[in-house]
Amino acid sequence: MKETNPFSLMFGKAPYSFIERQAQYQQITTTFNSENPSTLAFLITGVRGCGKTVTLRRLAKEFSEKKDWIVLDVNPGGDLIEPLSEKLLYEGKKTKLFLDWSININAKVFTLEIKKGEGITNPEIIFESLLKKANESGKKVLITIDEVAPSPNMQRFANFYQSMVGKDYGIYLLMTGLKQNIDALVSSSASSFLSRMTKIELQPLDEIEIAREYQRILNASMQTAVSLAKLTNGYAFAYQVFGYFFFERGEGKITEDLLAQCDRYLQTNGYSVIWKDLTEQEKNICYALAGCKNGIGIEVATRSGLKKSNFQNYRARLIEKGIIFAPSYGKIAFSLPRFEQFVEALRLFREDY
Repeated sequence: MKETNPFSLMFGKAPYSFIERQAQYQQITTTFNSENPSTLAFLITGVRGCGKTVTLRRLAKEFSEKKDWIVLDVNPGGDLIEPLSEKLLYEGKKTKLFLDWSININAKVFTLEIKKGEGITNPEIIFESLLKKANESGKKVLITIDEVAPSPNMQRFANFYQSMVGKDYGIYLLMTGLKQNIDALVSSSASSFLSRMTKIELQPLDEIEIAREYQRILNASMQTAVSLAKLTNGYAFAYQVFGYFFFERGEGKITEDLLAQCDRYLQTNGYSVIWKDLTEQEKNICYALAGCKNGIGIEVATRSGLKKSNFQNYRARLIEKGIIFAPSYGKIAFSLPRFEQFVEALRLFREDY
């Protein structure tokens, strides 16, 4: 029977082979577990595929295994407060926290019933009542939200969460999101806490650690493991993709067929989505960079038809989005592994490049 592949190609699913971001992980767990935490909320950002969701899920799992924590995961796509109330009640009942409490979700009006008293119908009061009871019973509540984006529901939740923090409830928050979505959410919300949230931007994985894992798991030579690690550029999704297909092929070496297979998967399941999120001018700069092998910024600007001042603005945006970086003064290069090959294939279909 063939051994199970230790790498995963599924976004958000924690694979067997996972390189921990120990510093960021420690920062969040230490802060939340402290008696007087400096912050109750963290916002994890980074380029798509950098490991935001996996990091969030692993943190949620750790806290959910602690007796004094209740972890509530909520979908950012719809209303947040009513689902949070339902989940808090459900999780609390597991430990007999809300023995005589119930929520009538079949009624036309969302209602919390406490013993035989009058029902509460205001969703925010319902959640606050549950939260207060949980805190009085020694429980801290952690809310996790993956891939936030600007919406009326998120703006409402942000204002509501800020009010709960202002009342000194033990309510903690972990969110992930693309930087552009987070910036848009902050600018569209009247809640000031979003702009003050502690932000953690996930940087590329350490390539030495990647090489060690490849050598250990794939039983590859150190030279092959290092070469394979360099191909990833520290990009978490690429670490899984290269490892997965290297394991599946079982050839023990890096071949052109392997690279082509990885390129196709990165393009179909990652880069095509990232590309759609770029503006036309940002795409033009990528085209120009792919055709300018020396990466000199002024030459890329000229090829993309931009004046130096305008180019610097777009350059900064692409760096913020994790598409490019500045390896040395006056130069730029693609951050994502083999993204240049992806862009070059697109560029060849354009007559103006």
